[in-house]
Amino acid sequence: MNTVQRLKSTLNRVILPILLLAPVIAGAARPVQDTRPIGAIPTGAGTYEATNLIGTISVVIRWALGFIGIVVFLIFLFAGFEYATAGGDEGKASTAQKRMVNAVIGLIIIFFAFVASNAILSFIFQQQI
Repeated sequence: MNTVQRLKSTLNRVILPILLLAPVIAGAARPVQDTRPIGAIPTGAGTYEATNLIGTISVVIRWALGFIGIVVFLIFLFAGFEYATAGGDEGKASTAQKRMVNAVIGLIIIFFAFVASNAILSFIFQQQI
């Protein structure tokens, strides 16, 4: 019996059954009893749990700034692609450079908007976003 055949035999006899039985073995632990009432939303499940207006405003600000940051980053990537594919055309290259500079300025503005909103919410309402 050569090495390849021994490896296949070992794989078929030992490793494959272990991989096939892994979900059964992992699920064999005793389940934890749940003491929450029926229909209750579990904590930490990714659901929104803020109960006041300021908490809602902070979540909206965080989502809006994050979305705008993603859009500005995509604009920067598009401008980089334009610059890379300009092919020696000075007009296209300068337009792409201007877009890159504007995207960086936009990211700086978004950063300062986040800092300002965080400062306002923490100093006035004692809550951070």
